[in-house]
Amino acid sequence: MNENLTSLEVIGMGIRSEEDAAKFYGHIAKMIQNKDIKEKYEQLAKEEVGHRMQLTELYKEILGSDEKPPRVPGDPETAEKGAVPDNIVNDLEGLLNLAIEREQKAHDFYLKAAHQAVDPSGEHVLRELAHVEAQHEAMLKKELEEYLKNKEWYMNATNESFIHVGP
Repeated sequence: MNENLTSLEVIGMGIRSEEDAAKFYGHIAKMIQNKDIKEKYEQLAKEEVGHRMQLTELYKEILGSDEKPPRVPGDPETAEKGAVPDNIVNDLEGLLNLAIEREQKAHDFYLKAAHQAVDPSGEHVLRELAHVEAQHEAMLKKELEEYLKNKEWYMNATNESFIHVGP
């Protein structure tokens, strides 16, 4: 991360990253027919929207105004650069590997930003976001393992695929 960024620029970059991440997980959810798995990615997208809202509130608190954060120009290192790269749009394994990498970068970004924060509340929010991004990374690694074990079930299973045997 650029050491010369202001707190407001860091927050603006985080907002962009969270917006892109929500779109990214929404794209993955649309690819999957398995209702239970689909819901996991829809929930991830909702969490990213929640992170954006947290950062927007932090921005307003620091600024002391209800003014919305301006769009930060350029590509923050955590931003998804268009949310979903064209070369892996329909490749779930590639998307999951990319998601894991992006969550690692988001974790590092927020942790560095927390170290540079000048106020305790900002530092707290940024550390909390770093922690959540690390949790997302761990969850996505498990999802990748499950996908690689049984791709057909992961992508397409329906509730009817669970057969009750026994009393």
